[in-house]
Amino acid sequence: MVRKLVVAAVGLSVAIGGMVVPAQVAGAVGPEVSPVVLAPDEDAAAPVDGASADGSSDATAVDPEVVDPDVTAVPVDGVDPAASRDASAYAPARTDGSSASAPAVAAVDPDDVVALGARTFTGHFLVAGVTWDPGQDIAVTQVAVRVREGGTWTPWQDLDVVDVGVPGERPGTEPLISSGADAAQVRVATAGGDAEPAGLRLDVIDPGTTPVASTSTSTPTRTSGDTGVRAVADVVPAVETVPAPTPTPTSAPTPTPTPTTPTTPSTVTVAAKTGAKGDVIRPRIVTRKQWGANEKRGSAWPEVSSRLTAMYLHHTAGTNSYSKSQSAAIVRGIYAFHTGSRDWPDIGYQFLVDRFGTIYQGRRDAMTDLPIGAQAGGYNTDTIGVSAMGNFQTGNPPAAMVASVEKVFAWQAYAHGLNATGRATLITGSSTGSNTKAKAGAKVSVPVILGHRDTNGTACPGWRLYEKLPAIRKAVKKQVTAAIAKYGKPVPALPAPTAVAPTSTQVPVQWASSSTYRWKAVKGAVSYQVLTRSSGLTYAMDDDRAWTVLKTVKGTSTSIATDPGRTRVIAVRAIDSKARRGLVTVIGQVTRLVDWSSVARSASWKRSTATGYTTYRTTTSGATLTVKSVKQARAVLLQVARGPATGRIEVKAGSKRLGYVETRSSTTTSRAVVRLDLPASTSGTITLRTVAGRGPVTVAGIAFPRVRTAALTLGLGRLPSATPTKVALSASQAPFLEATSSVYRWKKVSTAVRYEVFVRTAAHGKALPSSWTKVRTTTGTSYRLPTSPSGRTWLVGVRAVGKGGSSAITSFPRATRPVSSALVKRSSGWTTKHGDSWYRAQVWQATTAKRTLTVTSAKSVRAVRLIVASAPGRGRVVVKIGSTTIKTVSTASAQPTAHRHLDIVLPRTMSGTLTVTALDRKTVRISAIVLGR
Repeated sequence: MVRKLVVAAVGLSVAIGGMVVPAQVAGAVGPEVSPVVLAPDEDAAAPVDGASADGSSDATAVDPEVVDPDVTAVPVDGVDPAASRDASAYAPARTDGSSASAPAVAAVDPDDVVALGARTFTGHFLVAGVTWDPGQDIAVTQVAVRVREGGTWTPWQDLDVVDVGVPGERPGTEPLISSGADAAQVRVATAGGDAEPAGLRLDVIDPGTTPVASTSTSTPTRTSGDTGVRAVADVVPAVETVPAPTPTPTSAPTPTPTPTTPTTPSTVTVAAKTGAKGDVIRPRIVTRKQWGANEKRGSAWPEVSSRLTAMYLHHTAGTNSYSKSQSAAIVRGIYAFHTGSRDWPDIGYQFLVDRFGTIYQGRRDAMTDLPIGAQAGGYNTDTIGVSAMGNFQTGNPPAAMVASVEKVFAWQAYAHGLNATGRATLITGSSTGSNTKAKAGAKVSVPVILGHRDTNGTACPGWRLYEKLPAIRKAVKKQVTAAIAKYGKPVPALPAPTAVAPTSTQVPVQWASSSTYRWKAVKGAVSYQVLTRSSGLTYAMDDDRAWTVLKTVKGTSTSIATDPGRTRVIAVRAIDSKARRGLVTVIGQVTRLVDWSSVARSASWKRSTATGYTTYRTTTSGATLTVKSVKQARAVLLQVARGPATGRIEVKAGSKRLGYVETRSSTTTSRAVVRLDLPASTSGTITLRTVAGRGPVTVAGIAFPRVRTAALTLGLGRLPSATPTKVALSASQAPFLEATSSVYRWKKVSTAVRYEVFVRTAAHGKALPSSWTKVRTTTGTSYRLPTSPSGRTWLVGVRAVGKGGSSAITSFPRATRPVSSALVKRSSGWTTKHGDSWYRAQVWQATTAKRTLTVTSAKSVRAVRLIVASAPGRGRVVVKIGSTTIKTVSTASAQPTAHRHLDIVLPRTMSGTLTVTALDRKTVRISAIVLGR
């Protein structure tokens, strides 16, 4: 529970919760340091959560091995006037540089600083971090913290803002690690300094120092929703002088789940039936119980990756001088910050390695699964991360630490069949606060073992650690090669379960709100993990890179409830006595009926519940049922009444007809299933419309499966004919057309009974209409278009018509005839000559420069053709539209040609007055001008 806290002024002595802090302690930072005390409206003598007023522990204390950290919340509100007068208040913050010699500081503009807290006495802590209220559209550009260790203030430390996209997540920073601090100060800057995040606070964490193995400290039980954050009065210890701890990682790695299909392993790569399990080279790891995790603080991360593609290396923010005995406490502190301050379900990392080479388990199930972590925002799926506890921008990582990092990577690479010196492709996610270098959805090629900086705008894992990656990759590959030579390639811990085929009332549509799915027992399994990926009616389906863990069961069946309109993939895998996961079997993909509240109905539909379920009936033609924002439908399934006189339903997506569903049948059924498979994934507004003259229609349910359903057909739907494939026009037909007719051809469509030909046409200077005009119905595969009018443009389209309806229209390229000679205005200096060899039996001739031909009202022109009579020594012309010069062309040719084309493609669609100007004192002969659209 977060207590309301305020910052009070400091005198010669400080009273906190009835405890007097010696003046010399408060004075160690001078009068600038403020203690944190309970607000005046709080009861300072109130007992700590879980303890009685006399200090005795609650009877329901947790396992004595658990060491639950104390978390102190220090509110930060605006710029403290006294703090702002400090000469170092706006000093650059220490950060990671791009190289060992690069400046490792981040400057700040004082005008951008929206919060600067006082130097505040907090009591002893090892971990700190900054958070603020969610739901604010504020660009936080810098969060810096400095702390007092052993009576000395550290420089400002820049903390990365980390976003993992967890529902209910409280925005904030990575944790800062200290070797033992008792005071802190916060500075926050935003873009332009316009707004301070509401609810801004610094949380400092004392993880407890009692060794886990021998602790007898009990932890008070907390009510649901209690984060464990306490008032500072509860946690002030004596000031300690201890070596400074190393910062904890800011991102978490991902453990190893299994494959997304029954035939594709995701936990291991199968190579030899006699091979070892993937954990045969797993190094010694300190488990969560051993480092004192209070499992009541959080929960398992709900999503797991379906495969491992790459592995990240990180480092933490803060000190490198922590002691070996402090490492477990630091991990507990990070865990408390992530679960209590950030409201994450679990710690953000899969594995952590301290400077002494000790490996710590991070996430729950990280030893046996691939829970999605927070190791690299935008790339957390299909990856894991190992976080080195320390800051290695300038300090060299100890050899023991590097060796342990290599062991973790080698274990994971062996288990998942990764090439440690190879490359992998990752898909960029849409993490908003992770500063990804690529845009959301982009595929990026990266090394299989990489640093956080390779994909995100950070210098993590520090230059000195990053430069060791090539050697780490080689060492990992060497260890994997040795493991394969000794044990063979790994085999699955357990085989994939055999699914019991779902019934027709489950797949593709789960008609009931809840249904039971079954599989056969797997030898060696002690339980089964049920996995799913799903999406609502109006959202795109999750891809196959991850699963959500739905539940774990002992038996071989499970009942699964699914919301209306939702599509769900259901899968299962076996778990053995060592918690190792086997291969995944996909049982099926199911879709629930759309809730009637999501269906818009025209007025004639009458509701009835007489049958025990809701139906809508109409006898009116043209009655509609409309569902908006449907995503990725591959079929339309309906529950309908069928009989000898029931009606027909047209199905449309937007304005496009998808086909018809026939409800008429020789037998009467009150609740039959009919379906229309769709030729492609369809999204948008889907409308069901009753067809005139076909009888009444009764609908009891609508579903939009995201898989085709052909094998489970109970009714019949007809698809419209395929769109005709056009036969390409010749160069003489488009975009410039000189003949007075043109033949358009298309290939035969097997399901078509006829074809409809449409035209859109406009005269010179007029825009093409937006609608089609039908000009011909034919059973053949060609159409001759009359094209005698000069200057006119035609756009021809054709569609196939079959028993299932009409296809989309196939459009041919536009074709334009030459402008009428009467519309070409000639300046003085042009003469008209006649001859049968010239186009239109004429040419306009100029023999001097600056003679112009002008065509006004050109509309949406994309290309210009000059039909000229060319010969050796002929002159040049320049073509302009409006004041824009398009191109200069020559009418000269090696041999005399009475009918030659000079085609000029415009840089863009242009309208206005076209001008052709002679440039030389040479003969130019032009027969016609064509303005192609």
